[in-house]
Amino acid sequence: MFKKRALKLIISIVILIFIFSISFSKTLPITLKDDLGRTIVINKYPERIISLAPSSTEILFSIGAGDKVIGVTDFCNYPKEALTKEKVGGFSNPNVEKIISLKPDLVVLYKSFPKEVFIQLEKNLPDTNFIVLDPKTYEDVMKNIILIGKAVGKEEEARRVYNNMLKTWLEIQKKTISIKKSPKILFLVWNDPFISVSPSTFLGDLIKKLKAINIVENKEPEYPVLSIEFIVSKNPDLIIIGEMSGISINSILNHPLLRETNAAKNKRVYLINDDLVFRPGPRLAEGLKELFKIVYPNLN
Repeated sequence: MFKKRALKLIISIVILIFIFSISFSKTLPITLKDDLGRTIVINKYPERIISLAPSSTEILFSIGAGDKVIGVTDFCNYPKEALTKEKVGGFSNPNVEKIISLKPDLVVLYKSFPKEVFIQLEKNLPDTNFIVLDPKTYEDVMKNIILIGKAVGKEEEARRVYNNMLKTWLEIQKKTISIKKSPKILFLVWNDPFISVSPSTFLGDLIKKLKAINIVENKEPEYPVLSIEFIVSKNPDLIIIGEMSGISINSILNHPLLRETNAAKNKRVYLINDDLVFRPGPRLAEGLKELFKIVYPNLN
């Protein structure tokens, strides 16, 4: 069973390397498909890009397209150069008029972006390309980087970022491949009520990549609300908390019920930088490394 699992993993990685080692055509026009299966035709590489999520902003800057970015959200704070770009509102309440006035030739957004706003933008920007991303796994994030790279004429740069993420994943797999007993993990992203992540999210996929067990088994909803009773019944070995969740380590350790879990008893409750694990971009590789350090401190 162990050898079979290892062989399956190696084959999957070889396929990923092969697919994206093929040289990309730079002859325009090029036709691409985004994560919704929408066809995007690039007749000219964009000069005026608006990014409607911190993760897509990080992708664009990481592949050397930051100078083409003319607008970002209020929450796009990395890299520091992103702070100098025009702000177009938040994720759930974007400034539609501002976006339209900037006359972008490419807008990058995510499936979770408000649908009615997306429709309004498409209607008012008929000559603008829109790329919609919806990554569910670490590999999907890597593929998104290649997709954006193709769309903006930065294929080679995107491939370098892709390879860096792949290298990190391979390093983690090498370290965890001999793990025989998988720890049970609860990942909390919000407080009051407690909200976690399902296996169908890219964050849930990070847990899987670590050969750990997510105590949330159902794929839907993607970000389930958990009761205290459910958490106690699952008895996680570790509890990992996003720093911006509003949850403190002491609030778990001193909780009248949660303190009875293995995680609390063994003081295996940790905080992690949200930006490294909640943003499906190039820094997800750093997030995977940080999670590995938390889950397997003796393997570092």
